[in-house]
Amino acid sequence: MELASHLRIRAVRLEASTHTGTFARTVYFDSGLNVFRADNSSGKSTLLQGIIYALGLEGMLSSRREVPLPHAMTERLNTGLSEVAVDKSAVFLEVENRNGEVITIVRYVKHPSIQDGLIQVGLGPGLTERNISRYRDYFVRRPGAAQREFGFHKFLQEYIGWDLPWVSKFDGSEVPLYMETLFPYFYVEQKHGWSGVQARMPAYLGIRDVAKRSAEYVLDLEVFQRIQVRQRIASNLSQLESEWNSSRQELIDLSKASGVGLARIPRRVAETSDDSAIVFTVFVSDEWISIERAVEQMERGLEAASSRPVESVGVAALEAEQELEREERLLRTQLVSLAALAERRDEVRKRILQLDLRVEALREDLQRHKDAKALIGLGSDLAADLISDHVCPTCHQGVDDGMDITSHAMSIDDNIEFVEREVRTFTASRDDIVRQQESLALQERGIRGELASNRRRIRALRETLSTPSNSPSVAEVRRRVELEDRLERIRASAGQLENLRSRLLDLGTQYGRQRQLLKGASGSELDSSDIEKIDLLQRQVRTQLRRYNFRSLPPNEIEISKDTYRPAHEGFDLGFDLSASDNIRVIWSYLLGILYVSRERGGNHLNLLIFDEPRQQETAPESYRELLQQAAEQGAMGEQIIFATSESSGRIRAMLGEARANVQYLERGEKLLVPSEFSLMR
Repeated sequence: MELASHLRIRAVRLEASTHTGTFARTVYFDSGLNVFRADNSSGKSTLLQGIIYALGLEGMLSSRREVPLPHAMTERLNTGLSEVAVDKSAVFLEVENRNGEVITIVRYVKHPSIQDGLIQVGLGPGLTERNISRYRDYFVRRPGAAQREFGFHKFLQEYIGWDLPWVSKFDGSEVPLYMETLFPYFYVEQKHGWSGVQARMPAYLGIRDVAKRSAEYVLDLEVFQRIQVRQRIASNLSQLESEWNSSRQELIDLSKASGVGLARIPRRVAETSDDSAIVFTVFVSDEWISIERAVEQMERGLEAASSRPVESVGVAALEAEQELEREERLLRTQLVSLAALAERRDEVRKRILQLDLRVEALREDLQRHKDAKALIGLGSDLAADLISDHVCPTCHQGVDDGMDITSHAMSIDDNIEFVEREVRTFTASRDDIVRQQESLALQERGIRGELASNRRRIRALRETLSTPSNSPSVAEVRRRVELEDRLERIRASAGQLENLRSRLLDLGTQYGRQRQLLKGASGSELDSSDIEKIDLLQRQVRTQLRRYNFRSLPPNEIEISKDTYRPAHEGFDLGFDLSASDNIRVIWSYLLGILYVSRERGGNHLNLLIFDEPRQQETAPESYRELLQQAAEQGAMGEQIIFATSESSGRIRAMLGEARANVQYLERGEKLLVPSEFSLMR
């Protein structure tokens, strides 16, 4: 049973219009192995680059926004007799997806009114049958091309049947895994594609670990799903933390405005796991009590006061004098409390400063030890000088030369572990003291509020005692008004404060759940199905290397790294230690191996592989023959493999033997673009 390709190239046509007529070429491709032979500089690479251009994927070739096609398609065309200016040019690409849907993609290279950022999609076979039912226009090489409705790459990934995942960028944001990062596994271009074993990945997209993410998606590894889950959870955690911090600040602002104190408020969302966290307190009668108790007390006081008429000054004079004495005594007490608080606040500030200096010194010492460890690992004999500054990292006091502290000197690893513990300990101590500082600030605000009220009461009492004896007590009236006002403010803010408290606790609970999910999704190790795929890829690569007469290393020593998914030897990626021709053999084996694994064990490969001039570095004919045979064998399973080569037609036929292949030729000296009787351009 043949395998249906996610994307099968049916035909490609390059067309250029000049004042002397139209020059064009249409090349048709089958399933299986296709070989397009042409002389060097005759246009075979142009034909393959035309496919990439029509798909809007030239970003994989270069980050520069240049058309990757030669002058014959952009400026001047050599007709054989003279050079003429190109007026219009375009690439037409007819493709078929695994559902049998055929479309024809049209992208102009040069046109007086159509820019190259526009791609037209015709529904139907526009090249093999010239039967297009209708066209739709899409944009490409612009922001949103992979996400928005009229973006061509959004259309193309849906047409292919890909559900491209979102991946992290270096700046922490997330983007879809762009198609340009996947096509290097399906297309090797002539100029740069053969220069290294690893497919040339576009870096301008800023995707973190782009080569690994792309390989994982093409091979459809389970580890990729876990990474996706972790990234999604990390994004949720970040959002929850942001919401929590915003709500916490809102709570603090509201508490300040309403004169309500906060106790046991967590500093971080991760600490919001206790239902007893965040207690609202009110300073009443020289003590901090819960907001519920304070409201109850004030209500009782107000009720008692309201139940009796306001006394005249004459009746209330004695009591007013006694109350004035109490209030003045309370005022002195409050001033003393404020002074004590200020003293404690200064002391706490100094302790925080000392701990900051201590933690900074410890971190510097820790970094020196780590640097020394790195240097020793590199073979340095002088690394010990880095950590011999004769200063105790804990107390930050000098240690005299030759001081015999212990007969059992600690190793660098022991020192690193010890200093790390010290950093954690002093950092935790600092956090505790910062919380004390915040608590003191709240207490100070509460006392200052009470102090202001007390002063107002004292003024009112003095005013009462200085007014005629038959007048109502000003102090009593003012006290009732103040009590009503404060009670109303606390009542009004209590509901909002409780809502914010509930919000913070709820966010903390959600955060805890997400942390648990993250813990469950931790681990970047490959599971058994991933290991099977990697092992199968490794066996395929080794088998093909033997077939291609790979000599630089024993093929059975070539591994597929489980960290990078690239061919490796003794833990290092293959590269400069290979001969140039063996480097080419590894690329053949690796890309055909990925194609094989995706077919046998499932994956997201297009089942399409395009090689532009695969016989680089004059690889031995017998190796190239085996490559053609291998490609024909895989092509017989329904995969589409396209070679563009300058090998002679006779040699290609001899190498293919009985193998099935669609071989097309340009005659010696013939150019890709030749006079055409018709034009498809508008």
